[in-house]
Formats: sequence, C-alpha cells, structure tokens
Amino acid sequence: MEWVSRLIFALIPTEESYVLVMDRTNWKFGKQDINILMLGISYKNMCFPILFKMLDKRGNSNTNERKELINTFVEWFGKDCIDCVLADREFVGEDWISYLNDRQIKYYIRIRNNFKVYLPSKQKEITASHLFNNLKPGQTRQYHKIVRIHNQLCYISGTKVITDGKIDFCIIIGFNKPEKALDTYKIRWQIETLFKAFKSS
Repeated sequence: MEWVSRLIFALIPTEESYVLVMDRTNWKFGKQDINILMLGISYKNMCFPILFKMLDKRGNSNTNERKELINTFVEWFGKDCIDCVLADREFVGEDWISYLNDRQIKYYIRIRNNFKVYLPSKQKEITASHLFNNLKPGQTRQYHKIVRIHNQLCYISGTKVITDGKIDFCIIIGFNKPEKALDTYKIRWQIETLFKAFKSS
C-alpha cells in the first residue's frame, strides 16, 4: 500500500497543504460483503484515495482504526501537509476528537442534531440544534465561543436545511475557524462521488 499511496501522492500537483476526507462504505463482491474505511485527498473537486483499511466486521469504524489511517499518513507524508480532516456523523466520539485536538490536526466533522453541547460562557448544556433553531432555511451561524462536546473543546457552526420537506440541520464542529466550517465541509461530498465511481460509474 505504501508504494501505491506514495505514487498517488506524487501524481497530485504539489500544494502547501491538502484537505483529507475520511469515510466508510460497503461493497459487495459476489456474495462477499466488503466494509472499507478510506482516507482520500481532495483536489480540484475530486477525491483521490490515498489510504484504506478493510474492516473485518459490519458497521462503523472505531477510533483505533481511524487513528491508524491518520498515523500512517503522517508517517509517510508528514503532518504539515494536512490542511484539515473532513468526516460525517459516523466519525465522532470523545477519544477520536481528543486524538485530533491533542495533535492539533484541524478538522470539520458533522454531528447529530441531538448532541449535547456545553456552553462554558453560559455554564449550561443544550441540544446542538437549539443553537440554530431560529435560523431561516439556508441561513448559517458560527458560534465564536468555544464549546464542549463529549468533554472535548471545539467550535461549532450550523445551518438549517429542508430535507424531503422536513426541517433538518447541518451542524459542524471544528478545531478552529468556525467561519470556514460549512463551506469547507461541502468538500466532503467528493468522497461520495469517488465511491459512486468505484461502484457503478
């Protein structure tokens, strides 16, 4: 894998830093179910697979499996070339966010609407969606004070959306720069396009 990863990395035009996207998907090869955790590099509206791990189980990845991919990337390519890591609602949890915070790896990760958020400045805990309830669909808000989620400090941003005629929220937590969270998180969709290309296109 190292040879292939280094080849792909060398073929991507050099930039000061790269946006990494982590996601998991399922393939079916004949009757065999394949559960794969992948780390990709975003470049010009494309996502290039750089590392992956086959999961010998069903369901979500765990923190150790995610850390293994990031640690390997850092070992092979260095931490300084990471702009940030993007991931969806599967990739949450105290140990995982602590790992990213401790290493000062920037991230933008979507959380579930019902997550509990502690506001140190107000010394109270609320449901994440309550921070964005009074927005109109399409409006965004960046909460510029640090909050605590799963005992980890982070920033939070969000927007109200309409999905299938129902009100929903896209709520993002990040290491820093909450004003960039929502626009940067949109890049995550590139890995879904990558999976579709691999599977059917």
